[in-house]
Amino acid sequence: MTESKSPGLEVEGFSVLLLDLYRYSRELAMRDFQRSTLERLRQALPFDSAWWGISCPEYDLHSSFLFGLPAHYPQAWERIKRGDTLAQVTSAAPGITVRFDPRKMQESPGLRHLVAEFGIQQALCTVVVNPELRLSTFLSLYRHSAAPLFSGEEADLKQLLMPHLWATWTSNWITQLDRIRAHCGLRRAALAIADALGTLHTAEPGFLAIMRKEWPEWQGPQLPPLIQDCLRTQSRAAGSQVLARGFPVCGLFLVEVRTRSPLDRLTPRERAIADGFSRGKSHKDIALELRLSPATIRSHLRTVYAKLDICDKAQLANLVESGHEPVADADWEYLIAGRGAADTECAGNDLPT
Repeated sequence: MTESKSPGLEVEGFSVLLLDLYRYSRELAMRDFQRSTLERLRQALPFDSAWWGISCPEYDLHSSFLFGLPAHYPQAWERIKRGDTLAQVTSAAPGITVRFDPRKMQESPGLRHLVAEFGIQQALCTVVVNPELRLSTFLSLYRHSAAPLFSGEEADLKQLLMPHLWATWTSNWITQLDRIRAHCGLRRAALAIADALGTLHTAEPGFLAIMRKEWPEWQGPQLPPLIQDCLRTQSRAAGSQVLARGFPVCGLFLVEVRTRSPLDRLTPRERAIADGFSRGKSHKDIALELRLSPATIRSHLRTVYAKLDICDKAQLANLVESGHEPVADADWEYLIAGRGAADTECAGNDLPT
């Protein structure tokens, strides 16, 4: 069988590719980054499908992004992972790109099942290790035909690129945290990126301070069980001092934690009335907006004052001004996706709960 020739090894072409990857890390939303990066990489190194994610030495998946593969691929791999010779060889040589041709794929006790089910004939796989978290970022590129074979040049190209792929991916997380903060004006909240097993990967500087209000001894990187449950069930977590929620993004989670405000004692309707009244709207104005009577608005305001232990409008206005206004879920979806609609390519690529 003949090996393919990669068009991406020339110095000029390699430099342009790197510039594109770093530009993607700054400009693309989290939901777009991995897909766009793999599409760009395919121009220099042809492949049919790919698997990009994070795992631990025990082969537990922390993050999974699929490109050109069905959503159940990780579950199929879970069944054969102890017999995955490619994973074993690659894990033993971090930073080195390993090539498996059709013969090696068939010789592997586990991989031959993936060949049969998904049509994968050959693979290039590389991992880079984060020593602080003891986690490995892996990228496997697959061809679904036996020829042309992945070449030594293509393996070298992928090996050179892998540290940059890891760096641009993590840079994209940080850029997105900054972008969301700039759009939302968060004051009592902090943001972080965690994986499906509750391991923290990056966080804003204020994240630790807020976490320690609820968990004084917390050091990380594992999030407390309360927040891990929040991610697994995609619900809100409520502690005595801190509120948390997570939003799935292509196999990872954007985590928001915020300190509790006295305003959290209010119901959504009471909060809407308090916000309107503190901003100078009359009882009649609020009643028209909420389709309630002015008398009902006055009754709700009396309840608001009692719950917040205040006695006048000025105190209410100060609380509303200083309190963190939670961002609506629809707004999070817009910010994470970088547009109003969800990214359908990512649908189904999050790890199962």
